[in-house]
Amino acid sequence: MEVDLKKMWQPKNLKEFIERPHCDLGDNGWRLAELASTFENARFLDLGVRLGPSSALMSIAADEKNNKVVGCDIDFNGFKYGGQSSGHVGGRDFVSDSYEMCLSDSVTLGKNWKGDPFDIIFVDTLHTREQVLCELYFWSNHLKPMGYFVFHDSHWDHKTEGDWIGDRFWRRVDEAITEFFNLPMNIMKCNGAYQNDDILLTHFPTNFGMTFIQVKTLDAMEKFKSGIDWEEAFNLRNELNGLHFDYDNPESLASAAKKGEVKGYPDFSLVENELIIKP
Repeated sequence: MEVDLKKMWQPKNLKEFIERPHCDLGDNGWRLAELASTFENARFLDLGVRLGPSSALMSIAADEKNNKVVGCDIDFNGFKYGGQSSGHVGGRDFVSDSYEMCLSDSVTLGKNWKGDPFDIIFVDTLHTREQVLCELYFWSNHLKPMGYFVFHDSHWDHKTEGDWIGDRFWRRVDEAITEFFNLPMNIMKCNGAYQNDDILLTHFPTNFGMTFIQVKTLDAMEKFKSGIDWEEAFNLRNELNGLHFDYDNPESLASAAKKGEVKGYPDFSLVENELIIKP
C-alpha cells in the first residue's frame, strides 16, 4: 500500500514550510521524504541545508524510526531562524533533537569524515560540475551498501550554463552526475530511468530536477572514479573555494564580507574548510 506523505499526519506547519517560495524542491521534495520513510535505524546526510526543507523532509518520523539526519552547510542561520520567504521559520523547527549540524565546506567534511556511513546522501550545494565531482570523490567512501545519492538541480535546460561565480559561468550539476556514474547519455536524456549492474537511477525533470541513484554495489565506486581527470576537477574546485573563502583574495566573498561590501554572510573563519585539497 502506497502512502501519500502529503496527506499523512505531520505537523501542519511543515507542509506550509515546504510549500513556501524559499523551497524549490516542489513535488520532488515529497519523493525524497517518501524514500527516507522506507528506512529504519538509518543515517541521512544533507549537503547544502540552507533554510532546511530537505533536512525537514528526511526528518519526518525520524525519532519513531530511529533515523538520524546530519546537515552540512557554511551557514546555519537560515536553518535556525528562517527568513522572510519562510515566514521567519527555519527547518530546525521540524527536525529531531538528534539532528547534527556540521559548519563546513562539503568537500572538506567529506575528506575528513570519521563517522558512520549514510543510507541517503542528498547533494544540493554549489551548482557546478567541479563541486559535485569533488563531493562524490570523498562521499562515495561513506555510503552504505545499497545506499542512495540524491541530487537536486540536476535538470537545467541544455542551453543554460551553470552557476555564475567569479565573473564567469561554470559547468552544470547534470554533467558531474553523468560523468561520475559513467552514464551512456546525459541524465536529462534518459527518459526518467536508467539502470545497469551498478546503479538504479530515477530522474525527475521538474523543479530544476532531482535525480535518485541507488548504488547496488560499493565495489563500483573505484570504477566510477576511473577515467575522470581528478587533478583538473580539484584545481577548479580549489579555485571556486578561493572565490568564496580566501580572505587573501580581494575578489572573494569572504573578503567582501569582511570589508562590509556585502551583507548577511557569516564569519567564514568559523567554517571548517581546506582551501586547497588534492585527490
